Amino acid sequence: MSAFKESLYEKKCFIYQVGEDYYAIGANTFAKITDSPETDNIELFQNALKKENERQIAKYYEKITRIANSYRVDAREHYKLRDKLFAFLDDLQKNDAQSFQALQEQVSLVDLLAEKF
Repeated sequence: MSAFKESLYEKKCFIYQVGEDYYAIGANTFAKITDSPETDNIELFQNALKKENERQIAKYYEKITRIANSYRVDAREHYKLRDKLFAFLDDLQKNDAQSFQALQEQVSLVDLLAEKF
């Protein structure tokens, strides 16, 4: 079990882009939400990051965190969900190293923002 997988499942929930899809991932959370209108906030968040607009970054960071938290499952489903996430990450690492690397970079950025906000 990689430390990245373990730590990702224990982190505060956030929405990450993996390839063309979006996933809510974090503690007791793993859901594909690509078709959700809420993913528009990711684009706004990315624009705020590019413009280095701290106020907008904080606003969308909090908003995305709240949205991701809405996908949390009951603690009784914890092990099933964790296993599903770990299988997804193993497959991603094996079959799409570029997307796996991009996910790791996003997680690092979110970690920095979590400390800041």
